[in-house]
Amino acid sequence: RDSIRRRVVQVLESEAIPLVIGGDDSVPIPVLQAYREHGPLTILQLDAHIDWRDEVAGETMGLSSNMRRASEMGWIENIIQVGARGIGSARPQDRQDALDWGVQFFPMREVVRKGIAPVIAAIPENGNLYIALDIDVMDPAVVPAVIGPAPGGFSYWQLLEILEAAAGRARIAGFNLVELMPSADVGGRGALVAARIVAMVMGLAARQRHHLV
Repeated sequence: RDSIRRRVVQVLESEAIPLVIGGDDSVPIPVLQAYREHGPLTILQLDAHIDWRDEVAGETMGLSSNMRRASEMGWIENIIQVGARGIGSARPQDRQDALDWGVQFFPMREVVRKGIAPVIAAIPENGNLYIALDIDVMDPAVVPAVIGPAPGGFSYWQLLEILEAAAGRARIAGFNLVELMPSADVGGRGALVAARIVAMVMGLAARQRHHLV
């Protein structure tokens, strides 16, 4: 974790944008710790799970706790969580703790009914936006290669639409894509989608720097 944090600090100090690929959903914790001198941040979490457990079997820095740990960082001003539909990453009190902190939840069923406009409106305009993408936010028919598949997720085009709209609202200050599981992939389909998403985010960040978004 310390190595991840130090590397991200180096990227930020070079005035570049960290794009972090790989690992489980504990990886965003040290990545976000690196932003101590580079906030304030809004987190847009795209995930089938809300990840607000304080601990799991004694582990407090694990993949089910990343948003709770983020909420404890003073430079995190807003957390917007989109796509939840899975189980196991929170208990009722965990969810209530998130609401009490100020998290804005947009479960996947609500996104399907109302579209992405409410999500984008929740992002503070022209602020620094960190996009935390757990690839299990995608529907398993699109990306089968995940640890915790849950039916009813984003299509490829739905995800690109939300990324483009978010980039039109705020400045991309960082991005992570986690939980791609190669051993569960089908014909490399999940890896291909993940690679295209990363390329899309790179393009959006580059266009922002050239004032084209």
